[in-house]
Amino acid sequence: MEEGGRRSDGAAGLRAAGLALAELVNRLATDWWDGLSTPGFRLLGEGMVQIETALTAIEPTARRTVRSMHPVFQFDPEYAMHAVDQHSRSRGIDLRFITSERSRHAYPLITSEMPHVRFGPTGSQFILIDGATAVVGGPQSDAGYPTAWLATRDDVVARVTAVWELAWPLSRPGIPAGEAPPFTPRQCLVARRVVVGTKDASIARELGVSVRTVAGDVAHLMNVLGARNRAEVALRLRGGNERRLEVEHGPGRPRADGEPAP
Repeated sequence: MEEGGRRSDGAAGLRAAGLALAELVNRLATDWWDGLSTPGFRLLGEGMVQIETALTAIEPTARRTVRSMHPVFQFDPEYAMHAVDQHSRSRGIDLRFITSERSRHAYPLITSEMPHVRFGPTGSQFILIDGATAVVGGPQSDAGYPTAWLATRDDVVARVTAVWELAWPLSRPGIPAGEAPPFTPRQCLVARRVVVGTKDASIARELGVSVRTVAGDVAHLMNVLGARNRAEVALRLRGGNERRLEVEHGPGRPRADGEPAP
């Protein structure tokens, strides 16, 4: 950081690149909605269900690399893209993902379910496939839903690539080398069932383990999350209270004398 808390040249360049990408995508999206020609750029999906379905359909097109950036990743017990990521990894695809530090608290399972995650400054939302095809987040639809756009045109892909190349050196691994994720795969499955209110006996039958094992997993979740009971586990897994997150981890957190602002 520079004197006075100003951003480093790298962070400033990343912000500028992200703004340039957003300006281009917004213009192209507006043209597409207005019925104008936008070669190599079209709507992929509106709303999470359409977007996830479309992303699942295009997963087989990846041959070498997938680079993803998402500013804030929220926990969703019905999120289905983990299976898509696992399939990509099984095919030997090099997956890399950057999200903001805020996601660590809004989605406490993120480093366990996405061990390849890195945290760093983000301002753009996209997936870059093999350096040639981009899925980019665009303006909200008229109905207020998020939109995703498929782009193969050079100008969009170049801007996405520029953002990624600036962001990667500024990011750091979600799990430091030599450390294990805070939760095992089974504990993540248990956590997802707890969030939707499934009882221990039902979880045990579904996972083929004892009720005592499930109870132990729930106790581990409570301990790591600092929760006092199952209801609080569910609340914290869902991101908890936004005000609490800001006070405990973000800009509202009390700072020691001399500690710089984020």
